Amino acid sequence: MAEEIGESLVALHQYFVGDATLEDTLHRVCEAAISVIPAATQAGISMTVNGRVGTYVFTDPETVEIDRPQYDTGDGPCITAFRTGETVFIDSTRSTERFPAFSATALAHGVLSVMSVPMNATDETVGALNLYAPTEHAFDGSTRSTVEHFASHAAYLLVNARAYWDARMLGENLGKALESRSVIEQAKGIIMGTTGCSADQAFQRLVEQSQHENIKLRELAAEIVQRSRTDRP
Repeated sequence: MAEEIGESLVALHQYFVGDATLEDTLHRVCEAAISVIPAATQAGISMTVNGRVGTYVFTDPETVEIDRPQYDTGDGPCITAFRTGETVFIDSTRSTERFPAFSATALAHGVLSVMSVPMNATDETVGALNLYAPTEHAFDGSTRSTVEHFASHAAYLLVNARAYWDARMLGENLGKALESRSVIEQAKGIIMGTTGCSADQAFQRLVEQSQHENIKLRELAAEIVQRSRTDRP
């Protein structure tokens, strides 16, 4: 077990988040968790997306149906682990009185025991790693320490992946902004050259024409630049 989790952690640390999307990165975490804990046949990650907590990454689509009642009622192991930062066990969905709606649905899908482990990064819980097994009492104390250790490393991978994609999206937006500015400056220069107006007047003409034709400023500028190139002898 120690050797397997060690190999999985090494693989996670060597995995460059830029090689895939955030979803792909977290899906790899779920698959690695199942390889480390043989008793688990399904894994999912609860996290916040657009202000809503849900199971957005999973190894089996059935996991979403199993988890749905807890998000509808606000009561379940995944939500509890995520909100409290504490590991939650359901030893048997047949006999537990805790999380009745979730347990009934899990049992109907053949899941008899569940473990939800918070993904803690520094002082923040960024998600919960959830494991599902078709047998009762599938997760013991040694499993808990193993998965908690794994989940803590996975939490930092999640943080890094989010930071990477946020930075990448910011960079792409800045790149588009710089590109737009360049095209607009070219269009202003063309207007100034053909009319003899100032830079401010050229920009004002662009704005007025953009509003009149109901076209984005950048698109209008690009059209002017392209037309200028086409009209050259």
